[in-house]
Amino acid sequence: MALSRWAKPSVEPTPKQNHAHVVMFADRSEATEAAAATTGQEAGARNETRAVDPQFAAACRQTAEQLAAQLGSACPVIVHPPFVVAGNLSEAELERWRRQTIGPAARAMAQSYFSKPPDRPITVLLFSGEESYNHYAKTLFGDEQISVYGYYKPNLRTLVMNIGTGGGTLVHELTHALIDFDFPDVPDWFNEGLASLHEQCSIRRDQSGIDGLENWRLRGLQDAIRNGRLRSLETLIHDDHFRGAEVGLNYAQARYFCLYMQRGENPRGMDVLGEFYRRLRSGHREDPRGAAALRQTFPDQSWAELDAAFQRWVLELSAPNER
Repeated sequence: MALSRWAKPSVEPTPKQNHAHVVMFADRSEATEAAAATTGQEAGARNETRAVDPQFAAACRQTAEQLAAQLGSACPVIVHPPFVVAGNLSEAELERWRRQTIGPAARAMAQSYFSKPPDRPITVLLFSGEESYNHYAKTLFGDEQISVYGYYKPNLRTLVMNIGTGGGTLVHELTHALIDFDFPDVPDWFNEGLASLHEQCSIRRDQSGIDGLENWRLRGLQDAIRNGRLRSLETLIHDDHFRGAEVGLNYAQARYFCLYMQRGENPRGMDVLGEFYRRLRSGHREDPRGAAALRQTFPDQSWAELDAAFQRWVLELSAPNER
């Protein structure tokens, strides 16, 4: 059976609505302006569909037919290559998630990071709540004791989501699915750091980028810094056991270091996250953990200086409900 990313060792309590979400527009005026461009965006989406290789489109349709047979009439299935989206929502709701979250996030990540597009179908399963999510995860894949929010099955290129908890985890797991095509050997610390960055994010109106926002992981990271428990970035990067005893803290440290690189409040004074990713990808054979790529990105600082600057910056951030 395929491994499942972000699976938990035990069932989590009922989640608060919404632990993580996607912010498409900063305010109502931006949403109004964007609405005026909807026709053009949808035309672009239709053009993307027409440009898809016929064999790839046929593979997506075949995946959809197989999925429909497995799910039954209670779950509509829609196809928009490379995505096959299904679940126990209405067809209109599935299309809304595809149009407003999945498509824009994928295009924004392609603009920012990924140069190799998917060449095989990606299945996105959206279930309305925990009960149906657990039911279908077990029925389709035999999965139990799973994250209450959602997870990704890389061998099947399938996202399984409790979409009742919001869209943040959807974009987190979508990041894993897309990076698998562009950089399948990405080290865990960066894979999870970038995906976690997208748990709470803003997709730019023109879909030219996707920007991380502060989220619920911040408080635990700040507490670890204040208590002297946070290990160095160098240790995090070289550790082969990202999902060990301190997995929660590792996620937070990796996420906020990605945000640190993106915000331009780092020593370079600019967004260097995309630059670092491309260095990491191109130099992977000689530098599998990315330590050399990071030193090239911050050439004027020692590891200790980079740690100190990063930790000072983290302590200056405010958690969302503290603003």
